[in-house]
Amino acid sequence: MKKILFSLSMLFLGSAAFSQCFNVLQPTLISLQSDGRYRLTITYNTTGSKALDVLIKCGNTVLVSECFIDNCSPVAPATNCTKIYSDLLCPSGNISAILTPHTGNCNAKTCPPVGPIYGPAGAPTPVRLTSFSAVRTKQIVSISWNTEFEIDAKEFIVERAEGTEFRSVGTISTNGNSSIRKSYSFNDKNENAGSTYYRLQNVDLNGSFTYSEIRTVKGFGIVNDVTVFPNPAHSNSKVSLVGVTANSSIQLLDFSGKILKTVNSTSNNSFDLTGVKNGTYLIRIVDKITNEIVNKTLTVNN
Repeated sequence: MKKILFSLSMLFLGSAAFSQCFNVLQPTLISLQSDGRYRLTITYNTTGSKALDVLIKCGNTVLVSECFIDNCSPVAPATNCTKIYSDLLCPSGNISAILTPHTGNCNAKTCPPVGPIYGPAGAPTPVRLTSFSAVRTKQIVSISWNTEFEIDAKEFIVERAEGTEFRSVGTISTNGNSSIRKSYSFNDKNENAGSTYYRLQNVDLNGSFTYSEIRTVKGFGIVNDVTVFPNPAHSNSKVSLVGVTANSSIQLLDFSGKILKTVNSTSNNSFDLTGVKNGTYLIRIVDKITNEIVNKTLTVNN
């Protein structure tokens, strides 16, 4: 009987000691975000000021190793606090965390660790594109794109199609891994008379790949079918443009690049020259759907 009482007493003392630990709760987990990065969310509560050692690893590589002291007071109706570690890059997808509570500050006695906590299976996509455009200037189509980050990325393959079948027209190598914004460009000589479609194939080091959205440019020669009338024109008169597609922006610029007037295309594409002095100017028409640009010169005199 004495042994039983002694055992229960020791169990109670042990439980009382562990009750003084930093208390990690569910849901504490590692999640994969839509941008390809991981996030560790720790849910917890404590009694008094206590600390938690956090060790996050990608395979054998340490991503985070720190100890933080709780200073959270949950706001009703919440009864617990959270600590979040975001923007965690792990190309292999083999991400894990071990959490070691303390009874007080970071130098106090440690309690049994929590974990390892593993992230979801599967590695993130190698690249996140933030922009991708294709713009025709005469027989050259300029293709440009930006990335927010790259994980074990190998290369970009620029593909184009005049019909439904895409084929490679160029390859641009990447830096492999990057967590900062990167810009790329490629010029394609394209004298196709019909519409052309472009896309990017984003290739990973392990051979997997994804495709970008598709961009469309009009055929060579078609974009030059805009007529400016009258030209030359008188100051303070009106100028009309024939052949401008809907959803276009029309700008009047001087040759220093200063924009003097901007209008959106309508069924009656015209703008007045009130206040425009004698000289030669540039009319720039930008198709908002295909991003194609048409440049025309305009002479103004009296």
